[in-house]
Amino acid sequence: MGFFRKSVLALLLPAASSMAQQPPTAPDVDALLHHLARPAPASTPFVEVHFSPLLSRPLIVSGEMEYDGPEALARTVDKPYSEHTEIHGDEVSVTRGSGKPRKFSLQHAPELKTLLSSFSALLGGNRQQLEQSFSLTVSGDEAHWSMVLTPRDSRVTQRVARITVNGAAARPRCMITTAPDGSVTVMLMEEAAQTAVPPDIDRAALDKVCH
Repeated sequence: MGFFRKSVLALLLPAASSMAQQPPTAPDVDALLHHLARPAPASTPFVEVHFSPLLSRPLIVSGEMEYDGPEALARTVDKPYSEHTEIHGDEVSVTRGSGKPRKFSLQHAPELKTLLSSFSALLGGNRQQLEQSFSLTVSGDEAHWSMVLTPRDSRVTQRVARITVNGAAARPRCMITTAPDGSVTVMLMEEAAQTAVPPDIDRAALDKVCH
C-alpha cells in the first residue's frame, strides 16, 4: 500500500507543479468592462498629475468627474484653481473661476473627443464604442489588471500615443495618458484619488499607487 501511495504521489506532483507554474489568466475584456460600468448618474473624485519635459515638477489638479450618460460628462477642478467643464454631445463649455463660459465644438478637437469618448465608454461598459476608436489589450489578472487603449485615428496619435487603465478587481485606479513627446498625465480615480500626492511626486511613486 505504501508503494502504491508513493506511485500516485509521483504521478500527481509533477501535474500540480505544472499547474502552479502556469501564469495567471488575463481578465476577459467583456467581463472587465461589465465590472467597470457605472450606471448614470455617477461621480468619482480624481487627482490628475501631469508630467512634461517642459515642467520642473509635476502639475497636480484635483476635483470631481461626473458621468450623466453616453453624451454627457462634467469635470470640476477644485484645486489649485477653480474650473468647470461640461460636455453635451459635441458641445463643450468651460468656465474658470467666476468668468464667462467659453464654448467650442469637439469637431475641431478630434483628440479631445476621443479621450472623452473613451472615458464615457469605460463608464458605460461599451466595448463596441471603445473599439471604434481604439485597439484593446488586457494583461494581468482579476486582482490587478491593465487595459491599454491604442488610438486608431492617425490624427489622434499625433497627440495621444496610448491610454492605459490600471485597476484592482472591479475598480479602476488610474488612467494614464501618454503623449508622443513624452508627456504623461496620470489620473487617480475612486479609492486611489484619496491618496495624498506630494507636490514633488515622481512617476515611480505614482506607479505604486496605480498598482
